[in-house]
Amino acid sequence: MAQQRPVVDFDHHSKEYAQRVFSNPTAFFQLMQREHPVAWSEKYGGFWIVSRYEDVKRVSEDDTTFSSRNDLPQQGVAFNGITIPGNPARSTPIEMDPPEFFDYRRLLNRWFAPAAVEKLKPKMREFTTWCIDRNIESGCLDLVLDLAGPVPAMMTLHVLGIPLEHWHLYADTAHAVVYTPPDSPAKRKAIEGDMMMRGTFVEIIKERRRKPGDDIISHLVGARINGKAIPDSTLIEICSLIVHGGVDTTTSLLANTFEYLERTPADRRRLIDDPALIFSAGEEFLRYYCPVQMLGRTATRDVELGGQLIRAGERVGIWWAAANHDPAVFEHPERIILDRFPNRHAAFGLGIHRCLGSNFARAQYAIVLEEVLKRMPDYRLMRDQAEHYESIGTVNGYVKMPATFTPGKRRSAPVELTALQ
Repeated sequence: MAQQRPVVDFDHHSKEYAQRVFSNPTAFFQLMQREHPVAWSEKYGGFWIVSRYEDVKRVSEDDTTFSSRNDLPQQGVAFNGITIPGNPARSTPIEMDPPEFFDYRRLLNRWFAPAAVEKLKPKMREFTTWCIDRNIESGCLDLVLDLAGPVPAMMTLHVLGIPLEHWHLYADTAHAVVYTPPDSPAKRKAIEGDMMMRGTFVEIIKERRRKPGDDIISHLVGARINGKAIPDSTLIEICSLIVHGGVDTTTSLLANTFEYLERTPADRRRLIDDPALIFSAGEEFLRYYCPVQMLGRTATRDVELGGQLIRAGERVGIWWAAANHDPAVFEHPERIILDRFPNRHAAFGLGIHRCLGSNFARAQYAIVLEEVLKRMPDYRLMRDQAEHYESIGTVNGYVKMPATFTPGKRRSAPVELTALQ
């Protein structure tokens, strides 16, 4: 076991990190894996960086040793949740450990199960059609602001039971919280927006108690954990997690896909000619671009990992993105192979905390991409106006992505957004 920890100058929220991941993720992550597969960064109070697939898997699946909790200190260990730096507002249930985690996860599972997602597909297509119809006759739209952002936001609000007319409030907040660097004025403003968003849940929860519907919030306000109603504070934490998990990640995956297909015409043509390939292509884009780059854990005891001694209370960053480029698991990880199989990527996480909404995200992604390739197959990006996220330490995406295409025809008459609820 190493006696002196390898210290690296590493800041996942920096512009340098974003630039290196955008330019050549495989080269960057394999450098980490070769030189310092388990390394220590002094940033944000100090944390370990874990980059090899098998080490990432081990940490992810050992919830006893590597805790997800965002909670009060216990036995001298402060539990700071799944982000580095930690977020003072807890996300339930992802920032819980068993057995409490399972109590809350079970309440949500059925809403995102394959059968439930199948029933939601017509609504996903309806929202996608609505967004495209607003721009199809003009021959220009922003693939992020007009399509890849609205559809996941609208679908997330739909399943929660939140009115759609204010989707911008939720989407803009979810995006800003993840792409603004820590300790910046923009971050403080984003957190203020997040607190305002959480405040809107208070009235919605009250309304669902008075008038329940067929939605997640109505389900949760009537649920019981160990015979007790869920406190409003915890309900707000759950709603916030679903918004953040459901909005920004799918948007980012779509944006990276649009960018790749625009500069790789042969692969775009393959997907146009064979839409059945979209599902496996989506898995490959998940692997390569990995919308959620990493998540954090807290060590509950001294443990050896990759030849390094991790002390109880130390923070550990598990790098899904790096694991997805590990040559020990993926042949030619530097290449995007649309029909790659098998594809054991870690983009949705590993272990019991694996993304609850993976089926939900996959379905939206496939429908939006299919409709774009069907209705605006010749889209061209206005690359000088596209804008990456400034910080991709949490989510790897784009702020905006203007594009042009051959104008087409609307599929339906104009309708107000509120009519789509």
